[in-house]
Amino acid sequence: MKLGGYTFKRRYSLAQILVDIASAGAIVYIAFIIYACADDIERIKSLNRTDADMSVFDWRPLIIWIAAAILIFCFSFFLIFRKKKLPKKLTINEHNAVKYCNIIDTCISCVRLVTLLTISELCYLHSAAIRMFDPGFPTQLLLDVLIAAGIIIFTRMRLTAISDAEEEREEKDKKRTIIED
Repeated sequence: MKLGGYTFKRRYSLAQILVDIASAGAIVYIAFIIYACADDIERIKSLNRTDADMSVFDWRPLIIWIAAAILIFCFSFFLIFRKKKLPKKLTINEHNAVKYCNIIDTCISCVRLVTLLTISELCYLHSAAIRMFDPGFPTQLLLDVLIAAGIIIFTRMRLTAISDAEEEREEKDKKRTIIED
């Protein structure tokens, strides 16, 4: 991995592994929603023995949700493995570059998971509308947005804390060198 001029080996934490597994599970869940909706619609069409127009019941527009989920999954891995730029407002050096990248990567993974859960909720709402069910008010979508905002806010706070600790360490090092001279 690279951060500015610093090169180091990426540390893949247990939390990131669990979030990646849960993200893959969210994609499987979206596929299951699409499969269940398609199965229901095909059963309804097979039971229809009249000349009623059944073109309203089409599950194929749900494929956009799984395509979006896979696109977000791949884009998040691109963001994790790309070369990162040094932030201007934070103090980053060779001591805390790995911590900085791990926090950023964990934030990207967590936001990806929440985004995939949001897409699965939207896919469920879309499938319920196709099957003419009333899914109710989507409170989960509001919670997903609040959770994603919280993850981003806490990540920024953690990065600021790391930067402040590094600035204090550098000040102590400067005072030591002045005293020793």
